[in-house]
Amino acid sequence: MPTRQERRDSERVPCNFVVPFEMTKPVDASTLKFSEGHGHAINRSVGGMLLLLPEKVNTRQVVEIQVPSKAKRKQSVKLMEVCWTRSIPVSARVKMYLAGTRFLFELPAPSQSPQIR
Repeated sequence: MPTRQERRDSERVPCNFVVPFEMTKPVDASTLKFSEGHGHAINRSVGGMLLLLPEKVNTRQVVEIQVPSKAKRKQSVKLMEVCWTRSIPVSARVKMYLAGTRFLFELPAPSQSPQIR
């Protein structure tokens, strides 16, 4: 795993787009809760993306997002691992969550193999 300084050396590019997401969270030993919604991409680098999400995520949680693609003229689906998270109070009752993520891989079209990132 890269050191904190090595992670900071990669160039971050500001971005401002909405990303639909899906994730599961354990409820108990035998039950998962599926949730979906829309978050905001704040910036991205070669290895990951900073997201602003409306619900809490946990470190090491895997989130599936849909990212707009200019080259493919459609959205690509990526799996991301949450590396860190911070809550941001919006009001007395509402919080948003910053999540630093790293790309795991892009899900393939039905006739392709996964592309490791």
